[in-house]
Amino acid sequence: MSDTPLRITACLQRMREGDASAAHEMLPLVYDELRRIAGQILRPGQGPSTLQPTALVHEAWLKLSKAAEGGAQLNDRCHFLAVAARAMRQVLVNHARDRKAQKRGGGAARVPLDDYLGVLEAKTGSVVELDDLLMRFAADFPRPAQVVELRVFGGLTLDEAAAALGIAASTVSEDWRFARAWLMRALPGAASM
Repeated sequence: MSDTPLRITACLQRMREGDASAAHEMLPLVYDELRRIAGQILRPGQGPSTLQPTALVHEAWLKLSKAAEGGAQLNDRCHFLAVAARAMRQVLVNHARDRKAQKRGGGAARVPLDDYLGVLEAKTGSVVELDDLLMRFAADFPRPAQVVELRVFGGLTLDEAAAALGIAASTVSEDWRFARAWLMRALPGAASM
């Protein structure tokens, strides 16, 4: 069995304690997994370049490393992946909002994630609208909302989401079905989720 999860946990602890070198040691341990998650979200090969998932990983990594260095309690690999899903969600939503503002007259240049956000928006209807609905949904149903975040924005499987949340895969499956039904009623484009 790989000792990578233990090494990740040790790096997270050192980052919380202020060890700047821990982030550099941890990145190679999590990079491939973050890249895989970003690739699942952004569907590489459907756009002009494979660098877009890399951009998502790098932006999410900046958020994650700053949070960990700032004392955020990232306990282990599973918890780290759950927080990574939230960071990727924030990056995608912020980018979608910026892109929407550009369409209303902003003069900023397009950034590489644009092509892939189109794929995600086609899948869910609208990243910004999905985020707004997810926040409303989370107010009443926090755990199912976390499952959606992990699956849609984190690209995690049901089993990976169960491990990240520390609950049974069957519970995650039930939460996923419930959340999908709720979102399909509230967000017409979510039918393909």
